[in-house]
Amino acid sequence: MASSSLTAEKSRELLNLSNTLFQEGKYPEALTPTLQLHAAFPEDHIYIGRLAEIYDRLGQYHEEAQLWEKFMEHAPLPIEACPQIGLAYEKQGLRQEAIGAFERCLALDPENRDSIFYLANSLERSNQLDRAAELYEHGISIAPNSPDLLLGLARINLRRGNVSAAKEGASIVLAKSPENTDAFLVLGLAYSEEGDLPHARMILQKGVKLADTSSALHAALARIAEREKNVPEAIQHYQRALELDPGNRDLADRLGALKAGRQ
Repeated sequence: MASSSLTAEKSRELLNLSNTLFQEGKYPEALTPTLQLHAAFPEDHIYIGRLAEIYDRLGQYHEEAQLWEKFMEHAPLPIEACPQIGLAYEKQGLRQEAIGAFERCLALDPENRDSIFYLANSLERSNQLDRAAELYEHGISIAPNSPDLLLGLARINLRRGNVSAAKEGASIVLAKSPENTDAFLVLGLAYSEEGDLPHARMILQKGVKLADTSSALHAALARIAEREKNVPEAIQHYQRALELDPGNRDLADRLGALKAGRQ
């Protein structure tokens, strides 16, 4: 129920201000008028959703997740909180809560390929490979040309040792999207798994040329350089990978070990 402290005119003024500041990227400034609107109309899903978006931009993911939960309670189309609600939990490192949120999203529309992907991807990263693979396969039956679903299944096939299937999935994606760096990564890793290091290096380097901002591509090239006893090149790629992913302890440890070995 609306608060008597806000007239219709004042509400419109606050909403316009919130919209303008949000569109200008002034998220701290947009927070105040949006909080006023939410306080006055606590069950209005439009204000709840906007507040959640602001908290996301501010990096306040706990508050964001709480608001998406509230959005799902009050919005006429709760699926509009998806996938943001699951991603808000993931950004807090709450994997099980994220999976639960993605499961709820999928239950709202079991044939929604985006909901299938986000749940499968979260399960994949929590090492629930069987269920993730089933979901990826189901998604591919609905959207056979989806690069995200095809590469998700390819990654699982690679982890299971089914290298030929992984190569096939990545190649299908590259045939349709020749600049997909994730596909280059999967294909390069597959050739590396087979021991074809020159071919793997060539593919991964193509990916790096397209986008030098992939920590995973540089880490893969570093591992190949290590196997080829090319320590300077390995260090170079590990350093770049760590620049892109500074919180990765595995990369830091590997780089430290290589540098120590050179002394």
